[in-house]
Amino acid sequence: MKRLIIFIFSVLTFSSYSAFSQGIDPYSELGVMLGTSYYIGDLNDQHLRLARPATALQYKTNLNRRFAIRGGISVGELRGSDKLNDVDTAKFNRNLHFKSSIYELSGIIEFNFFPYETGNLRYPFTPYIFTGISMFNFNPQARKFDTNTPFDNDGNQTNNEWIDLQPLGTEGQYSSQYPEKDPYQLIQFAIPVGMGFKASLGDRFSMAIEYGLRKTFTDYIDDVGGIYASPQYLFMENEDAANLSDRSIALQNYIASNPGADITTWTGNTNRIRANENLWNDWYYFAGLTLSYKIYTKPKVCQY
Repeated sequence: MKRLIIFIFSVLTFSSYSAFSQGIDPYSELGVMLGTSYYIGDLNDQHLRLARPATALQYKTNLNRRFAIRGGISVGELRGSDKLNDVDTAKFNRNLHFKSSIYELSGIIEFNFFPYETGNLRYPFTPYIFTGISMFNFNPQARKFDTNTPFDNDGNQTNNEWIDLQPLGTEGQYSSQYPEKDPYQLIQFAIPVGMGFKASLGDRFSMAIEYGLRKTFTDYIDDVGGIYASPQYLFMENEDAANLSDRSIALQNYIASNPGADITTWTGNTNRIRANENLWNDWYYFAGLTLSYKIYTKPKVCQY
């Protein structure tokens, strides 16, 4: 690994020196991405499952033929559901689901493997890698009542609306019985990492196809990250928090087999692990096709 890091650093250093020595004028591009977004976490462990449409607006400055920096605003949606897990019985029986809009503001640096310049026939295309830092906002929601098809009838005008989960504290974050539990923040930082391929389409237009993951520092994008709180305590302070904290098949079987029973008499999951047993944080992903327009910073002049 150490040799690999030294090799990559050497390549980047040499490429940077080589690129700057070429002395091209930096130029900027404005781009629009259309693609998809999805997440990997406690309620989904398969890539591209429940992928949703996403878009982004980007402003990029090409410093030279090897390096570019860009800022962007990305918008997408993330979803997960235990009902779709046909491999892990424990997760299927947990029976939780969520959806969340995702808004991301990012600053990224790109490295081109080949010299590249939009509009220059000598440098028409290149694969590239990128990394940077981003700040994102999310808001996990769940259906009020359990359903076998949790993603149908997404519109309004239904009595099974989507409910914001963070203000409820479904793991006891706002309960006076659990003063040690702090609510999670809906604005977090992440590290984008990814790869892509870009190509010039003429003097001013270029196209790039890109796939990027986001390393986050939270396990609560899906509202699931700790242990079950006591439904009796939750119900005393917030009925919705209790009902949305535990939708397990075991609870449903308990209520069905005990007339008069409800979630306030259920203790089967209290203090048990609600999240996955691993300690991994949640990840989210953006992938798509970007069309960019080259903005000239200097007027073209005749060269004699």
